[in-house]
Amino acid sequence: MTPPREGPHPVERLFEELRTFGPYPARVVPVPARIPGFAFFPGGAGLWNAAKDGAPPEFPRGGVMILGHDFYSAAGFQDQLQRGKTDDQYPTARTLAPMLDAAGIPKSECFFTNFFLGLRAGRKNTGSFPGARDKGFVERCRRFLRFELQLQEPRLVLVLGAQVPRFLAPLAAALEPWRGCNLSQIDERGLALVEAVDVDGVRFTAACLTHPSYRRLNVQRRSFHGLKGEEAERELLRVAWSRCSR
Repeated sequence: MTPPREGPHPVERLFEELRTFGPYPARVVPVPARIPGFAFFPGGAGLWNAAKDGAPPEFPRGGVMILGHDFYSAAGFQDQLQRGKTDDQYPTARTLAPMLDAAGIPKSECFFTNFFLGLRAGRKNTGSFPGARDKGFVERCRRFLRFELQLQEPRLVLVLGAQVPRFLAPLAAALEPWRGCNLSQIDERGLALVEAVDVDGVRFTAACLTHPSYRRLNVQRRSFHGLKGEEAERELLRVAWSRCSR
C-alpha cells in the first residue's frame, strides 16, 4: 500500500483506502459518513483547517502526525454529525490545541488520526477498544497506519495516551521497547521521546503524550529531563518539536 505522489488529494486517498478496509470484528462498525470540517480521521479529514464545504486544505506532508486511539462510538458519531459539531468543540482537541500552540507547532502542519479504524458499536466511548484483542484486526489497523505514514511522511509523530504505544511497537525496532509499557514505565526508562524511527523508509521522531481527555487526572505522573507533571510534558513537546524543526 505505497501511495503514489500524483492523483487525488491525500485525504481522498485515505477514504478510498478506508472503503476497502475490513473485516471489522464484533462490536466495531465502519464509519458511515464523514464529519464536515475538522475531525480526526477516520471520522473526518483529520485537518485542522478543513472547511465544512469545499475542497480540503493542503495536506501537511512532512509535518506532524497526531495519533489517537480511536474515534468515537457509533451513537456519539451520529450525534456529532447531526449536531454539526467539529472536533475542536470536544475535550481532546480543545485540550490539545493550546499545547500545540505553546510548543510552536502550527496546527495546519498536523494530520490528526487514530490507530483503530471503525467505531465502537453502541454508546460507550471509553476504555479498551473492542477490537484490540483481535490480532488480525490490529494488524490491519497497523498496515493502514503504514499507508498513512507513507502518505504523509511526517517528521514527528505525537502518540496520545497510554494504550497506543504498545500497538506501535512492532512497526520499528526503535519502538520495540514500548511493548508492554504504560506511560509511567515509558518515562522511567527514558523512552518518552524516540528519535530515528524508521518505518518502511519513513524516518521520524515519536513522542508519547498523556491523552488530552484525561490530562488533568494523569499528567502529574509524567517525568522528563528531571521535570515532573505539566512541566515535564511541556518540555517533552518542546524538545520533540525543536529537534524535528531544525
